[in-house]
Amino acid sequence: MNDSAAAGGANDFAARRALAKSISTIESGGAEALAIEQRALQQPAAAHVLGITGPPGAGKSSLISALLPHALDHYGAVAILAVDPSSSLTGGALLGDRVRMDYRHFDQKVFFRSMASRGYQGGIAAATRASVNVLDAAGWPLVIIETLGIGQVELDVMDLADRVAVVLNPGWGDSFQANKAGLTEQGDAFVLNKADRPGLENAKILLEQSLQCLPTATPPSVFTTIATDNEGISELWQALTKLMQDAPTTQQSKRRCDALKEGAKTQLLQDFERFLESPAAASPENASSDDAADLLRRFYRQRD
Repeated sequence: MNDSAAAGGANDFAARRALAKSISTIESGGAEALAIEQRALQQPAAAHVLGITGPPGAGKSSLISALLPHALDHYGAVAILAVDPSSSLTGGALLGDRVRMDYRHFDQKVFFRSMASRGYQGGIAAATRASVNVLDAAGWPLVIIETLGIGQVELDVMDLADRVAVVLNPGWGDSFQANKAGLTEQGDAFVLNKADRPGLENAKILLEQSLQCLPTATPPSVFTTIATDNEGISELWQALTKLMQDAPTTQQSKRRCDALKEGAKTQLLQDFERFLESPAAASPENASSDDAADLLRRFYRQRD
């Protein structure tokens, strides 16, 4: 597509710059942002989308950094969307994930983008879905979404990703807290990172007990890692690879269907706002008592 860089041509600096510019436009919103995503949706869905989520400080960025060499060996190129807190001064991302994640020595095989949450509730940014669709259309075969540190209801990544890995630590809390947060019902794999901390065995037992209560024939697996030392990373990647390969294509269809619906809704709202500002919005009698139903009738009549 014209708005983005194909992963196969990732060495083209101009194309990568165009991709970054497209995502910046999406973050700004408006008609041009909608047009970019709608053009992206004309391309067939092909990318795998992996969500990495968990509470603040769990080591999500370090885990992605450790998984990255394995992901590149398997996919050849990887795009990462990392949601960071917003600056109270500028509204931009604070770039914490960019600092913690070691990706620069992979040169052009990795496309990394920090996204400011900008107050959006759900652990992702408002522009994340459209950015995933643009990266997919641009030919990036794997898109990893790192969420903001999540709470009890910030689970929107589940609607975007084909598979989701939940990252926790020893001492994360009891099984009730995990159930309360909805984490045990949403993850496809669970990672106890920083496994060199005290309380690992107890945390693993409590987590596995919670997962055994799920109404599934096979509960999600629990993995232990020390991402900073690359311990347990190979085994985790092998499991994630299989999960991605077995992921139903219905999630890809749902992601694109949601985007089309959102695009149609946005276009309709923009058309209605323009109508309200036009002379056609005024009644023939210039009455001030027009109700909403009357305005809507005249709006749809002028669209026919």
